[in-house]
Amino acid sequence: MDYATMYRQAMADGSTDYAHTIVVSATQAAEAGGVSPEELRDLVNEIKAHEEG
Repeated sequence: MDYATMYRQAMADGSTDYAHTIVVSATQAAEAGGVSPEELRDLVNEIKAHEEG
């Protein structure tokens, strides 16, 4: 699953609640070992870019 792309689209749509849900889902998937470090890095970078943006 491409969490960074999903997050970017949710924020572009103004769906901040959905964006939060995506972050929670990615965190849970990471804890279960279902997300690669690269995927997490991409999501974190996307969140940072939005906060700075």
